[in-house]
Amino acid sequence: MRWKIPARIGTALLALLSPLALLLFGVRGLMCGRYDFLPVQSPNESWVASVSEEDCGATDSFHSSVEIWRHGWYSLFVPSERIHRTVFSISHDPRRIELEWKGTNQLLIRYPNDSNDPEEFLCRPRWADVQIQCVSYTPDYDKAVGPMPPVKKWWY
Repeated sequence: MRWKIPARIGTALLALLSPLALLLFGVRGLMCGRYDFLPVQSPNESWVASVSEEDCGATDSFHSSVEIWRHGWYSLFVPSERIHRTVFSISHDPRRIELEWKGTNQLLIRYPNDSNDPEEFLCRPRWADVQIQCVSYTPDYDKAVGPMPPVKKWWY
């Protein structure tokens, strides 16, 4: 009879802690990394564009995107949603995405034409006073690509 009370308490504790342990295991499984490539400034240095990649492990495909934002002291006083925007996204290796400013407010984005997921493709033709041109190309997979930048880890 004495063993029944500790057994019930132990069972109740196990029942309460099991969902917590499962939650912690699930969160650990969702740890992702972000790779931010070197930014490219417009000729007058008022705009910046950069490629980034979100990586959630081997079972997940690429999630590459290009963001642009205003550059300058005034960006400290303007709400962030008004100074940066994702203008391009694709399911492909971010090292094969090329950025080039063709003018003060004209950004050219070159990307491989064999994207893995057409549903993930986004190309905004314009944001603020920047015109964006997305041009596909046939990638040369025999040509080596550069290394990935250092990963930034976070809980997703």
